[in-house]
Amino acid sequence: MKPRTLALAVAAATLIAPPIDAWLDRAMPRLLLVEMPAWLALGWLAARGRGDALRRWDPYGAAGLVLFLGTMWFWMLPRSVDLVGASPLANQLMHLSLLAAGAVLGVSLPAVPFVVRGALGIHAISMTFALGVLYTSYSALLCGTFDLAQQKATGRLLVGLSPVVLVAVVGWGALTLARSHRRREGAAAARQMPSAG
Repeated sequence: MKPRTLALAVAAATLIAPPIDAWLDRAMPRLLLVEMPAWLALGWLAARGRGDALRRWDPYGAAGLVLFLGTMWFWMLPRSVDLVGASPLANQLMHLSLLAAGAVLGVSLPAVPFVVRGALGIHAISMTFALGVLYTSYSALLCGTFDLAQQKATGRLLVGLSPVVLVAVVGWGALTLARSHRRREGAAAARQMPSAG
């Protein structure tokens, strides 16, 4: 077994271990800001360099992005969050679906145009901030599994994370444009070499 595969397997086993899983599920900030992103990251890392079959099925990444967004929207619904705490089956389905969503995103995102990736980044920023404001300002419980203090704490963390997401998206966009510019320069230089000779 390759070291990366072993590391990912160990990380997944740690996340689903009953004491760890129960601890993550007991608090709204840990569930939404630690557990869910962790499963997405594991899926993303697991799919790196292994998405040839999916790319053949979805060469432009559109279906993969729809699957990813649908999965995220479903598990952000208050009723879905309540199910995670109430049903072991729903909890395991969340793990598997987020793992798959992360893998699909990792394969699909490079295939879509830069403008679409930028739009997804803007969507991530706006959703992070909007959810944060909602959880912070709403005076009634949105998720019956957690109390109002956890809901407001999650909102404050989301609002605080919004600038971090903004910096990450802008930095990623700048790096992507810089790499694209270097590739174009390299291709132009390669075309000019035969004529120079």
